[in-house]
Amino acid sequence: MVEFMEEFVKKTEVLSLNMLFKWDKEREYVERYSETTTGGLKNFFKSRAERGHSASNVVKIEEGGVVNKPAESRRVPSMKRRRAEAGGSGKEKVIDLTSNRCCGKEVSLEDVKLITKRQRRLHGYGGEEDLTSVWSEHFPISVVAEEHFQSKTDLDLIGSVDDLTRAQFMQVCAARLLCFGRYEELKAREEAERKKEESKEIQRSLEAERKLQVVNEQLALRDKEVEVLKSDVEQLKGKLQKLDKEKTELEARVIELCVEKKEAETSKENHGYAMLEIGFERARKQAEFFYLDLKFDNLDLIKVVHNGALVDDDEVDVEGGGDHDPQDGEA
Repeated sequence: MVEFMEEFVKKTEVLSLNMLFKWDKEREYVERYSETTTGGLKNFFKSRAERGHSASNVVKIEEGGVVNKPAESRRVPSMKRRRAEAGGSGKEKVIDLTSNRCCGKEVSLEDVKLITKRQRRLHGYGGEEDLTSVWSEHFPISVVAEEHFQSKTDLDLIGSVDDLTRAQFMQVCAARLLCFGRYEELKAREEAERKKEESKEIQRSLEAERKLQVVNEQLALRDKEVEVLKSDVEQLKGKLQKLDKEKTELEARVIELCVEKKEAETSKENHGYAMLEIGFERARKQAEFFYLDLKFDNLDLIKVVHNGALVDDDEVDVEGGGDHDPQDGEA
């Protein structure tokens, strides 16, 4: 196939991919490369001819035949191979890339699987629902590129630089796109973390408001209880004032009763003295009645006969003597 293409390019300046199907028996093999444009193939073979290379590498063997050997390409070891070389079993959850100059760290397989899961729809092809979608498996990408993105001016601009410059340009664009993609990914993660933190903050705020509401309800209940207690205190104060008044009245009454008692005791004592006086006067009058010749003017109610003389009753009590028997002396 490569030899045919090389010979055909030497004969003509125009190469149509549809013409390839006339000479190729394996149609499916060619269709896999149908996205290759005519201009791209021409530039490819032209640049190879300028560098002095043929379309295929010819290697001689002992029998004198030739075989087509594809150009050796620099293959980058896969992650699985890197893990195997690092002594992993292929089932580890962490990819060790600490020796890699690009990454220089360990990468979790969960993160890799998550990226693959998220990107699967974008890197695949859809069905036949919408044939105008660039994700449709029937969308003619090469035809659109041929018609709209292969102008002579653009081709001349691209062809005016060498392969190395074009390769560097694609590397720069890819690196910058990678930088932008990683930035957007980290930005999305930060936004998700920020929203998550805001959600937690809102939850904490709602919880604080709920607690504050409970505290306010408890304070309102306490205020009601305080009002009730204040009312009870006012009532108790009224009762206390009433009791104080009653106490004052009772104390005054007690004093009055004490005075009355004292007066009653004094009156009782005076009544006894009065009765004694009346009895003494009766006895004196009766003695005068029986003894008309005797003088009873010297008789004294508050005196007693002591040692042959009339003395006060207090003096007898102090000296400790007793009353004089009337039969021992004169009356």
